Amino acid sequence: MSDPSSADSPAEFEASLEALEALIARMESGELGLEQSLEEFQRGMELVNRCQRALDDAQRRIEALSQEPSSDASAQNDHGGNPDVPRTPAAQNSTDPDVPF
Repeated sequence: MSDPSSADSPAEFEASLEALEALIARMESGELGLEQSLEEFQRGMELVNRCQRALDDAQRRIEALSQEPSSDASAQNDHGGNPDVPRTPAAQNSTDPDVPF
């Protein structure tokens, strides 16, 4: 249960989360003895750690993806990446006296 790569996939994360929820329900039922409760608590902490590692990994991946430069970043900045919308020309510092603005 302490394998750090065991919660890499979303399906494994979901399975760990469901197991944790079931474990909590058993503990809250009050039907477990002290020793069983302690064992379930330990298993629950391992599941929590697995889920946290998976969430931390997902957050790192999201941060890495959001820092990657996009090939159409300039097009997306102007009109959401729609190629049918003409791009706005860049503002020019015109000193032409015939241009009123």
